[in-house]
Amino acid sequence: MAGTEKKTLTGRERLLRTLRGEPVDRMPVAPFVYYNAVYEMFGYRPSIDHFYDPPDFDPIEKFVEYCDHFGFDVLHVPGGVWDMYVHSSLRDRSILESDENWDVTWTDEGDDDQRRRTITIHTPGGILRQVESYKRTSTYLIVQNIDEHLVKTRRDFELLRDYAPPADKMDCSLITRARRAVGDKGLVDNCTNGAFNILGMFRKVEQVLMDPLTDEGFYREMVEFFLPRLICRAKKMVEAGTDLIEIGGHYCGSNVGPDFYRKCVLEYEKRLVQALRDAGAYVLLHNCGTARTVMHLYNELPIHCWGYLTPPPFGDVELDEALRVIRPDMALRGNIDQVEFLVKASPAEVRERVKQVVLKAKERGHFILSTTDFFFDGTPYENIKAFAEAGREFGSYQ
Repeated sequence: MAGTEKKTLTGRERLLRTLRGEPVDRMPVAPFVYYNAVYEMFGYRPSIDHFYDPPDFDPIEKFVEYCDHFGFDVLHVPGGVWDMYVHSSLRDRSILESDENWDVTWTDEGDDDQRRRTITIHTPGGILRQVESYKRTSTYLIVQNIDEHLVKTRRDFELLRDYAPPADKMDCSLITRARRAVGDKGLVDNCTNGAFNILGMFRKVEQVLMDPLTDEGFYREMVEFFLPRLICRAKKMVEAGTDLIEIGGHYCGSNVGPDFYRKCVLEYEKRLVQALRDAGAYVLLHNCGTARTVMHLYNELPIHCWGYLTPPPFGDVELDEALRVIRPDMALRGNIDQVEFLVKASPAEVRERVKQVVLKAKERGHFILSTTDFFFDGTPYENIKAFAEAGREFGSYQ
């Protein structure tokens, strides 16, 4: 969308105007940047226990320095509560701390490169159990997985429903720190889950996909329990300084198809998104996987933006089709593959690919140049620099 003025905007102004569909000086350049990229730049090796908030390194401040180095418009992801509930007890401990009728203990096995954590929760009605694993996949990145989910049966869900601590028992201090660090350079971007995705944090995804078919009442009962909790927690995020909330939607992309999405997902996501908007947040739907068969239904969601338009082979979204299908007042973000392309390409190839994407998206406007997920360790800085420079050069509207 062409700008009507020659003023150079701040990163915050540029991103907000793009989300609102207003004129900008140039297309925002805001790739998805995660902790590992910051740790890599500054040579810091995080421990498993303190990956999100080390006592001897400040990834919140250093994130902004990383973005400044390449000239990115800041979308500050690390400054959050990583609202995945029990998906990882390192990310958010609100359910994994003892409370009334909720007695939590855990045991750890392993070392600082590989860890297995068994969590046991005693309630008046019975015992819940979850098993997590953590693995250092590089010097700078720790990945997590749930080996045994908390909700395996209906009875497990009933215990969670009846005895779980209050939804707003959460620590938002990283959000407040991120708000101070970002200033006018960009926005604080918090990640949470959609109304469907949240079930996959507590229950095996394969079971969640089958629940609407085998016991629809149970499926809807779970969604109705988690939905107000998501809204409650998001409100606290906004109060702490969050500008943009990304709701995870990648568990229900092309794999479920439009009929399932419309029947079992769409109305719940609408309710969630509208509640987040009413709370004062901008909302981005985070689907970094397949979306081609369901993306037309995103037009019915009151979201401000959809990311990340992942092309084959790691997704199935063709940029031309997305630009044609998605309603013109919805911002789009992404489309540059960081899994293989940015790692293996030459700077000249990166420049050319960015040029192609930017010029296609530029006529429509409302586009944020980004990767389809976070930079991998070892991505050549020459390529990241070429990505940023090409985005600023070809994305100018002046």
